[in-house]
Parts: sequence; structure tokens; C-alpha cells
Amino acid sequence: MIQSTDHTIKPLSECQEHISALAKLWHEEISRHWAPDASIEKAQQKLTHHLNTNSMPIAYAAICDGEAVSMACLRETDGIRPGVTPWLGSLVVSPKYRRCKVGEALISTVKDQAKNLGHQTLYLLAFDPTIPNWYTRLGWTHIGDDKLFGHRVAVMSIPL
Repeated sequence: MIQSTDHTIKPLSECQEHISALAKLWHEEISRHWAPDASIEKAQQKLTHHLNTNSMPIAYAAICDGEAVSMACLRETDGIRPGVTPWLGSLVVSPKYRRCKVGEALISTVKDQAKNLGHQTLYLLAFDPTIPNWYTRLGWTHIGDDKLFGHRVAVMSIPL
């Protein structure tokens, strides 16, 4: 684990050279455990649709020493609860950069953008049953459970 980091949060549109590395990180940390038929190639394709800056979907990357170490997205939907919007999605942090506040910085960026787009609440879903405790410490509220890809997910929200 890295003890402290100086990182920069950028819209993915400003650092597209990191799409491949972020797709690989997403696949290793999230999709291979939870999403059927996921691949690094599909993740790369999906991220190319997140290159917006003022409309969803938007992806943000945390860059440290020239390396993409984390990402998060702002999306209209994350595959459940039609009509409920917007969603924090695909928050993933490289294992060696956890506990360095990189995830919190990305969440703050996504929250700010959702508010700038006129939203009053932000939602997320969590596959990993241990993650909601972390989000709760950050001010999120568990509002229910749902299913995605046959897995139980916790659904959470936070006022903006």
C-alpha cells in the first residue's frame, strides 16, 4: 500500500491514453467477479462512450506519477431501477492505492458534477457486501437491495 499520494483527478476525455489501463483495472477488480461475459476489450469500448464532460456518461481518472490508479463514472443508469438517476458507477482503485483517499476524491468529483447537472441525489450499487460500510462512513444511506447479473447488490444514495 502507498502511504500518501499526490494525485490529479481528470475527466477521461483529457487522458484517453489511460483507457486501456483503466479497463484492465476495472476488469481485474470488478467485472471478473461480478459481471458475466465481461472482457477488457468490452470495458475499453464502454469507456470510449464515457468521454463526455457536461453530459452523462462521464468517466474520471485519478492519475498519480503518470499512472492511472483509479476511476469512477457518472451515469444515467447502472443497470437497475429504471427512472432512478444519476449513478456513481465503476469506482475502482488499484489495490496499492487504497486507503490513500483517492476513491473519496473521485466520489467528490462525481458528486459535484451530478449537482452541477441539476441533480439532488446520487445513487450507487455495491456488489461486494463489505463495501456499503465504507460508503456509510462517507455519508451514503442504504436504501434497499436489488439484483444485477444474478447477484444481490446494495443500493445506496446520498443527497447532493
